Amino acid sequence: MSPIFFVHIPKTAGTSFRKACEAYFGVRHVAYDYSKSSPETSPFIKNVIYGDGDFLEFSEYMKENEVKFLCGHVSATKYLHLMGVANTIVFVRDPVQRVISEYHHFVTHKGYDKDFRTFYTTSNYINRFSRWLKDVPLTAIGFIGLTEEYENSLHLINHFYNLNIHSLELNRGPEEKNEISKEMIEEIESLNEEDVRLYNNAKNLLNVRSELFKKDYSFVHSEIQHVKQAEVAGWAWYSTAEQSVEVQVTVNGEIVGMSVAKDLRPGLLRISPPRKGYVGFKFKFSNPLRKGDVVECWVAQTGQSLGQHTFTS
Repeated sequence: MSPIFFVHIPKTAGTSFRKACEAYFGVRHVAYDYSKSSPETSPFIKNVIYGDGDFLEFSEYMKENEVKFLCGHVSATKYLHLMGVANTIVFVRDPVQRVISEYHHFVTHKGYDKDFRTFYTTSNYINRFSRWLKDVPLTAIGFIGLTEEYENSLHLINHFYNLNIHSLELNRGPEEKNEISKEMIEEIESLNEEDVRLYNNAKNLLNVRSELFKKDYSFVHSEIQHVKQAEVAGWAWYSTAEQSVEVQVTVNGEIVGMSVAKDLRPGLLRISPPRKGYVGFKFKFSNPLRKGDVVECWVAQTGQSLGQHTFTS
């Protein structure tokens, strides 16, 4: 199997997941990057990645030493091209609850002595999800789990990646969302608007994935890139198969045609997508769209919606 890359966003059950993976894969088959100064960071990463920065040398090291799991407090883009977006996993959590949990972690373990509001209004602790996943389409990431649905997420991860990781619960703080004022909750949500939107999208993706799993259907990662008067274009790939995706296109609920996601999308090569980037689709309309027309793309084999757009001009 290809190595797994886990983007460990703080206070999202990441410690539980990485320790469970360490137990499953074995210590010698994991590598950690928690910053140059962290004692948890693997020596080879300190020497190479934080030394001469030779990522190709690191890739060869992973192969030679059979590293099967790479994890750390790093942005997704740091290792995404090397590991491949399909092999990338991340957990996200209710943004308000995550901020509360991180504050208590800082107070307890890092000697933070300022009040809660000072903490959550500091720029470094705002929109953490969005900054760690910056420049990566959410719908492209191999698997996005939810802290609140950890057991279900782990079950799906095991299925999609053919693993048998056992659940562990570590480094978990108290649930304290109800102990802060409504005004504080609203302020945190306002400050973390990008994270709230990302979290809600992640919830929708997990719901779709769970429903498809119940039907024994493969989930399709996708994005509609543009809808023009004469055409719609995007990209799509299956989570568990290399075959191309057949995309059905509807306008105002009526089927107007099909396209196959097999064209090269050079812009995606930076995240190393499946099928070597041959995942694009384009469909030209026989009748130009009119203002207000609703275009939707579907997976022909499963009925999964790939997105809906209303044509405006």
